[in-house]
Amino acid sequence: MFPFHPQTAGNKDASRHNDTKTKDMKAKKYLYQTAGKAAALAACLLLFSCSGDDLADYGSANGGKHSDNICFSISAADKAMAKGASLADSSKAAGEYTAARFVMRSPDTDDTLCVQTVISDGINVTSFEGGTAATRGVPVTSLETYGSFHVQAHCTDNGAPVSQFYMDDNATNSDGTVWSTSQVRYWPGENRTLQFFAWAPVDAAFTATPGSPESTTFEYEVPAPATEQKDIVVATTDSYDGNYEQQVPLTFKHILTAVKFETGSQMQPGTIKSVALKGVKKSGTYKAFPTGSTGEGTWTLNDATADYTQELNKTTTGTETDGTLVTTGDSTFMMLPQTLPDGAEVEVVFQDGTSGQERTMSASIAGTQWPQGKTVTYKLSITPEYELEFISEPELQDAHYIIYPIHIKAGDVPGGWTITSSDPNNVTLRTDLTILTRRGFWIEEDKGTASIRSTAQGDDITIYAFLTENAGEENRKITLEMRPTNLPDAAPQTFTIEQLCPSWNGNLGCERIEEYDEGFTGYPWGFKWDKDLIIYYDFGWLFDNLGYKAITFFYLTFFQNNPWVTQDISIFHYGVRFNFGQMGAPNVALDANNGRENTLDLYNYNGLNEASSMMEMFEEWGITPDTELPSNPTIFAARTCALKNKFNKEVTTYEGETVERAVLYPENLKWYLPAQNQAPQMKDANYPLSGEYWTSTGISDNLNAYKYTVGGSTSAVDRNTSLHVRAVRDK
Repeated sequence: MFPFHPQTAGNKDASRHNDTKTKDMKAKKYLYQTAGKAAALAACLLLFSCSGDDLADYGSANGGKHSDNICFSISAADKAMAKGASLADSSKAAGEYTAARFVMRSPDTDDTLCVQTVISDGINVTSFEGGTAATRGVPVTSLETYGSFHVQAHCTDNGAPVSQFYMDDNATNSDGTVWSTSQVRYWPGENRTLQFFAWAPVDAAFTATPGSPESTTFEYEVPAPATEQKDIVVATTDSYDGNYEQQVPLTFKHILTAVKFETGSQMQPGTIKSVALKGVKKSGTYKAFPTGSTGEGTWTLNDATADYTQELNKTTTGTETDGTLVTTGDSTFMMLPQTLPDGAEVEVVFQDGTSGQERTMSASIAGTQWPQGKTVTYKLSITPEYELEFISEPELQDAHYIIYPIHIKAGDVPGGWTITSSDPNNVTLRTDLTILTRRGFWIEEDKGTASIRSTAQGDDITIYAFLTENAGEENRKITLEMRPTNLPDAAPQTFTIEQLCPSWNGNLGCERIEEYDEGFTGYPWGFKWDKDLIIYYDFGWLFDNLGYKAITFFYLTFFQNNPWVTQDISIFHYGVRFNFGQMGAPNVALDANNGRENTLDLYNYNGLNEASSMMEMFEEWGITPDTELPSNPTIFAARTCALKNKFNKEVTTYEGETVERAVLYPENLKWYLPAQNQAPQMKDANYPLSGEYWTSTGISDNLNAYKYTVGGSTSAVDRNTSLHVRAVRDK
């Protein structure tokens, strides 16, 4: 035998051995210490013929301690691993995701059951600590469920594999603290290594197990009764030095696939008589780690298939919550991991609780996956199970034209999803924005349709509702309905849009909601800009993009007689300059009674609107201006009100390029900035005005304009002052 370090089998009282035996062991120890190194390998082989009593006696007689024998600690198996935000949710099992959806049908009736296939990490795993013993085939959450495991130890001597197992025995935790084998084994000492492989239960239905270290394969066939289908767990380790003399940590992993059935969110009253998995592979070979390595074991399955059926007689009331178990505990199928072969089916026999009619429904699951060490759940429902919901909280919308972004969440929805407006005359939908609508224009030609469809998936998908103005005297409500495209009869997810009506005072109504960002104090009246208010966009050496060039030249046609917008062309670069100080003073918007005409004149003054579009366009192209202005001259009180109206899209072909331009026709200017004498008519009991508001009436000095103080009168104020704004319209 090897010249081992003194070990013990846990006998604390060495006096139980007689003197003769002690002397014999000391003589043996002396003999081992004087043995030549050439006999080491032969001694290693002789070790496996020694009895447990010999080892125990040897360790005890030489002062061994309880910790010197090989023992094991058990750690949690298959700890949950999240799959990432796109697949996992804090309310779900770890790593849970929907792998497939299908419909089970009856050959004799039109009855169906919808099935959602959900895969989750692990197999009901908590830890291998505590637990109660079980006698039937259930998912293992504690090794105490089995009470023991079998362990084999691979040995090397000076790097050479030993042809016999150093350990091949069952381990228990008989003392309640550590796990050890019934046949005590001691650490073999330096120059040797041990690597361990363990499995449970010890009576798993393996048709063959490794008989020597050269063989690392198991043969297995799934038993027909579910109650005999044990949840097999295995553990492998790295190599340990022969003088490690500490507890060996074993982390067990599930090597089968748990398959169970649950109800979804909607199930009709009746009885689930039985469930079955048909035509699935039933047997194969599991290869554990090769000698001298660790890693995941792999299955190689045979082509033979079998059917597995459970008689359940599970009563359903129709009020079950989502996730109510149909196959519980010992009725969980423990199957071989596999890609399901042609002909594989899932079958449910259901008896209707109203008619008493019994029907058999089935569906193919060929080609789908049963991953190793995971749980596959088939969720049964009379309607499909899918993830599709509005995640936006409805917010009141104002009376003018609105582009309302709404957020939804969509998972793997059959055929994608469809959203429909209940009032397409007033609310239409888009899945995205166009160039012009991104710039804030409500475009008649780009307002979308009554219904939209998409296959997009994600936790935050934005759709856009285009609301026409509500010029009535009552709020209006429009409902959006969302359902799977391929399931038009499914119960819809709904979203209600409530749009306010104007606050009317006589024939003049005002908008209700002043939408300011935090810290925003209002808008300037505008048209009072310093002569040095200049911004320059440098395109570099001419144009690399001919499309950009054509569109730019098109917009510049509006400034042929307006020298405040100029282009800078040389052989080395191209640029566009906006000099707002040279724009000129507007001798417009002086009417004290007609805010509509004032607003229209200011919006269209001297190409300012085209300049605003050009600046936005350049920055969309990635052209950075040479300076950051203290404020954007194209954002002013009257323009803010004009943008609350409906625009049209003018499409022009210029130098071979298509150019789109937002146009506000005079007849479509319904919402405007009130004139000096109109502003006091702005009243709102539910959303009261407060403070100072701009009117659209300017003063001919081109320095000031009229403001309105709520509860007071109108007065002159510097045009660069930031004040509140509310748009109004005529009845």
